[in-house]
Amino acid sequence: MRYLTVPVPVRLWLPVDGCVDNSMSIDVVDGIMESVIAGSCVRDAGWRAAAAFEGEPDGFGWPPRDHRLAITLRREHWEWVVSQLRRWEPFETEAAVTQARELIEAALAAV
Repeated sequence: MRYLTVPVPVRLWLPVDGCVDNSMSIDVVDGIMESVIAGSCVRDAGWRAAAAFEGEPDGFGWPPRDHRLAITLRREHWEWVVSQLRRWEPFETEAAVTQARELIEAALAAV
């Protein structure tokens, strides 16, 4: 297994977490358990990275929006994240989903 750590600002991780949550909610109903399991791994990695922050969290428990979370996932999980961001990108009104996807794609292309 190949693992990759991508530093993702909290402001970009939050929409990633939201897209993953949306995908898991739909996919569990449709019985696509591989997707649900991948999503669980991704969200857990984000929560662990946020929990490692030793400063003052925001009102929702996250580090400051510009803090970079060191998210470590299997390459396959990062590729799944990109596919889920593409899945939800047409419905997003803010650029953060596109920015997050581009950041992750650049990290994947660099290795």
